[in-house]
Amino acid sequence: MEGKKTRQLAAVMFTDIVGYTALMQGDEARAIRMREKHREVFQEQHGLHNGNIIQYYGDGTLSIFKSALEAVKCAIAVQKLLQEGEVIPLRIGLHMGDIVFNETEVFGDGVNLAARVESMGIAGGILLSGKLNDELKNQTDISTVSLGSFNLKNVEQPIEIFAVSSEGMAVPQPTELKGKQEPGKTIAVLPFVNMSTSEENEYFSDGITEEIINALAKINSLKVTSRTSSFFFKNKNIPITEIAAELGVAVVLEGSVRRAGDMVRITAQLIQAADDFHFWSETWDRKLENIFEVQDEISLLIADKLREHFGHFEIEDHLVEKQTDSIAAYDDFLKGKYHYNKWNPEDAKTAMGFYEKALELDPSHAESLAGLADCYGFLATTGFLPYVEAWEKAATLAKKALGINEQSPDAYYQLANYAFFISCDYKESLELAMKAAKLQPNYIEAQHFLLFLYIIAGKKELGRKQLELVMSIDPLSPETLFYNGYYHYIAEEYATSLEYFDKCLAQNPRNIPAHSVKCYCLLKLNRPNDVLGYFEKLPPEIVVEGDKLGSTALAYAVMGDKENTERYLSILEEEAKTPEGFRAHSFLFMMYALTGAHEKAFEWIEQSIENNSSFLLFHFADPLVDSLKSDLRHDKYQQLIFPKELFESTSKKKKALLDEETTELFTKRLLAHLVEEKPYLDPFLTLRTLAEQIDIHPNQLSWLLNENMGKNFNEFINSYRVEEFKKLSQDPKKSHITLMGLAYESGFNSKTVFNTYFKKETGLTPKQFLKSIK
Repeated sequence: MEGKKTRQLAAVMFTDIVGYTALMQGDEARAIRMREKHREVFQEQHGLHNGNIIQYYGDGTLSIFKSALEAVKCAIAVQKLLQEGEVIPLRIGLHMGDIVFNETEVFGDGVNLAARVESMGIAGGILLSGKLNDELKNQTDISTVSLGSFNLKNVEQPIEIFAVSSEGMAVPQPTELKGKQEPGKTIAVLPFVNMSTSEENEYFSDGITEEIINALAKINSLKVTSRTSSFFFKNKNIPITEIAAELGVAVVLEGSVRRAGDMVRITAQLIQAADDFHFWSETWDRKLENIFEVQDEISLLIADKLREHFGHFEIEDHLVEKQTDSIAAYDDFLKGKYHYNKWNPEDAKTAMGFYEKALELDPSHAESLAGLADCYGFLATTGFLPYVEAWEKAATLAKKALGINEQSPDAYYQLANYAFFISCDYKESLELAMKAAKLQPNYIEAQHFLLFLYIIAGKKELGRKQLELVMSIDPLSPETLFYNGYYHYIAEEYATSLEYFDKCLAQNPRNIPAHSVKCYCLLKLNRPNDVLGYFEKLPPEIVVEGDKLGSTALAYAVMGDKENTERYLSILEEEAKTPEGFRAHSFLFMMYALTGAHEKAFEWIEQSIENNSSFLLFHFADPLVDSLKSDLRHDKYQQLIFPKELFESTSKKKKALLDEETTELFTKRLLAHLVEEKPYLDPFLTLRTLAEQIDIHPNQLSWLLNENMGKNFNEFINSYRVEEFKKLSQDPKKSHITLMGLAYESGFNSKTVFNTYFKKETGLTPKQFLKSIK
């Protein structure tokens, strides 16, 4: 049997006893008792829950189950039994994934990920991957809570981690999870400090920051925190290591901007978050008239330093393009952006004035056209301008912007909203939102909208991946909390959904959509009494009367109060006939489903298709209409409204940058150059200058080093410097030179870098090495 390997989907459980090694050294008898009890409980519970223990290894176990539910129930039973008497501090991690199994050994990605999940745990707790948590749908006796999405070692995409929160189970606090994830190629750009004499120049320093964020976001494989979450830390005196942990990034960029007359001074520095190490800094003094060239120069240099530090990614020749010849128009644009980013109607109207001034100076400034479209869309959505009229204006401006600059993500985003809310065209809306997100991957509004589109279509797996992306680039915004709640609501994970809505409303009690969907969630948790009177407790100015009426009707329907259900249904039907009754009309669909009036529900769908009602897109996959989903007509309409071909992946594996023959040629050229010219002795050597020396493109050299030689630029070059140091240190002629003097002669220009890379290469400190050779 050992030679016969099979592949299967399984629930994988990893466990270990916290602090067992230390206990074994201090109290061997107690450690042995704990291990014996641990194994006895494991064998008993795996037998009861159909689990297969593959391996005991010291204080840990690896086992598999055919059912995720049985795996979790086994884990809960084990934890409860190990809390009795002499407590055994066990942590458990579970994942549902593909494994290779030969009856005596299990391996594969499913096993590796389960091990990563377990390593994040705490004593007495059970952690689950998002994929396994999905398998617990409708299990009311098991409650779980999301801890957020994490970058795990050797796992490409962020993974959402859940904790079992049933009675008696320990749930980790966020502080207990810090440092337990791999940030990967990630950076946050903190708001550049305004060092100008006038505080009014704040808009300018904010604008420069945002331009650099957008430039870096164009680099594939580099994950850049969105503006929303980066600016959360503006004017807050918080240590860099804490900021990086909150944002889940490896590197932080901070800087300052000083504007005086027609000159601007910009400083920037890169900080490795794990040890708060400033590994690069630079200052630029430039004329304001060259602001776009300066932004491009800064962004490219930062990108180069990040590539040398992180490893391979490809960088375009330019990351910032010139927007306009009018610096005054650009200045007004930045002022408009500054006010629009405050996200309130009054500032949006102020922003419109600045955008219009910019367009008077340069009618072809696409960014100001797109900014003005943003304002009209925002004021239409919040009800401060006539809905259809404002959206039409936004669409006209967005199309004009695209006519000038077809790479404008803002314009595509506005047109995606127009396609959804006005044209009720899901396909066009999805395609436009994808274009916006592709052009600017950290454009959080577009990423949020994509997540929304996947959620309402009931595309759970696509929604989960998009949610993980959103949480990785914008973890701190209320909007991310809202969409987290919305995702878990549509996924029918109501307890988790409610937690996110409560967190969202704690940050912003005036979030109208969060109040509405929270009521739906309460209904699915069979808490209709909490919905009756819910809107009475809210400030009147944020209450949407249609939502109040509809939620009350739904609550009576869930309660089975026939008299009030019929009364409110009649009110909704009368209200729906009025010109302002479009919101009441949308609640009829859910009421018909809840009351079993399926024929009327499908008639409503037909009418909504004819009338291009976007509320059909909102509610078609809602859990409150679950009773319709077993009807064959539902599948027919599902395909009509959300065609499955829209969601079929067409991604292809990326082709290697260099073919085998070219790789061999360039490798020989590089190694020969290093031997003959010793460029590593130059402490200011960069990847770009080395590429110029051997006459290849910097992207090709980066790929050659990382993908072919397995080292990033810094590791590769510093390995040569280490060898040079070792050679010089054994030269009698150099015996009078200090240790750091030898390091500088070897090409190092930093004591910290020298010590770090020397120990990494040799396993010894420089002093230990010198002692060993003597």
